[in-house]
Amino acid sequence: MDVYALIKPFVDICLLNIKPQDLPASSRLLLITLLAYYLVGIALSMPVYGFAMSTMEAALEVFMLVAYTRIVLTLNAHGVRYHQTLTALAGAGAVLGLVALPLSYSVLQPVTAYGSANALTVFAYLLLMGWLLIVYGHIFRHALSSGLGLGMLVGLGYIVLSTLAIESLFRPLLAS
Repeated sequence: MDVYALIKPFVDICLLNIKPQDLPASSRLLLITLLAYYLVGIALSMPVYGFAMSTMEAALEVFMLVAYTRIVLTLNAHGVRYHQTLTALAGAGAVLGLVALPLSYSVLQPVTAYGSANALTVFAYLLLMGWLLIVYGHIFRHALSSGLGLGMLVGLGYIVLSTLAIESLFRPLLAS
């Protein structure tokens, strides 16, 4: 399989050019995107948690994405859209995570070395996180047949819940 052909639809989703329903409802593609989301999650959290804890943190994040998407779509009677929605979320999350890797490492590296981070790098990282929210809103909007505002609210719900869960479970382990 051509790597470009595999990644292009998720780049297009990140650019808001296609919708989750434009993706094939393929179990293989879903597994590939969940694996990519997991691996990128490990890479993003390694500077903070180290390799062993990053594998657990990324696994929790994948579990939360799977469960949150299932619950939201089932509660809104759109369970048949689960496969493509989860594929779109995981694939777009992996693509944007790859874009965030250099930013995330450059934000964390100066903090540990010099005590403060470059303001421009932090601003770029925050812009990227804002774009992630817009992309998740775009995906949930189409999955729920709603407006972008509700889609973004649902996307924000996932980001907040996963952040709270990860912080409450893994931050105490760093202190010990």
